[in-house]
Amino acid sequence: MTTPDTPFADVRFSPDDVDRILSDTFVERVDYRTELASTNSRATELAAERPEDRSCVLVLTDNQTAGRGRGANRWWSTTGALTFSVLFRPDAFHLPASRWPWMSLTAGLAICEAIESFVAGATVGIKWPNDVYLQGRKVCGILVEAADGRSSSLVLGVGINVNNSLNDAPRDLRERVIALRDVAAGAIRRVDVLVAILQQLAMRLAWLSSGAEQLQETWCRRCLLTGRNVEIELPSRRLIGLCRGIDHDGALILETDAGIERCLSGVVTRFD
Repeated sequence: MTTPDTPFADVRFSPDDVDRILSDTFVERVDYRTELASTNSRATELAAERPEDRSCVLVLTDNQTAGRGRGANRWWSTTGALTFSVLFRPDAFHLPASRWPWMSLTAGLAICEAIESFVAGATVGIKWPNDVYLQGRKVCGILVEAADGRSSSLVLGVGINVNNSLNDAPRDLRERVIALRDVAAGAIRRVDVLVAILQQLAMRLAWLSSGAEQLQETWCRRCLLTGRNVEIELPSRRLIGLCRGIDHDGALILETDAGIERCLSGVVTRFD
């Protein structure tokens, strides 16, 4: 059995892995590179280069050297991590632009469900608005961006710790992050995780396109912050209050001393 300290040869995706992605998921084309600065940046380039293309493209890399998070944040990753972006063209999943703001939470829900298939019984939840936590630590980050160009496409970027050793992480991250192999019985093939995420994402995006009510109830149940004291940094102020969940617009609801506040964006800087 592979243990967390045993090396695991899963450093590159094979041609068979790419064929499996194309046959078992909604992805129509795979742009695979052994190394990229940022999969989101590459997806944006593809949108600008081929604005007439209507296919869903997966940008996949073994090694992302300059992954981006929200704002000025950077996503740390090393060998064994799974980093990819999906380029959604107009009309993909018949999803109107008015529902694009819910993509991050919807992707977070799909990732939670996919992770549970590999670590049964573990606690998996969404930390609003764009992180997934496993056993109380961050396992995945999500970055949704509108692509440049005439195609008005959407890019969904995901970075998830699968087999990467946290011993290599910056010291300030080691107590706050986790990898799937730390919780699973052993190492997991990244392509298995990727296919599971894409399959769950397809189902949840179908929900989002047909009507978001049931989906909203589900991501609310997954909200890691509900019932906790939360501090949120907004562009012009800071809010502190008791989280009452996520509403139908994807806003985080805080009960503060001044009353109820709805946060459609912001950075959670602390939660108890």
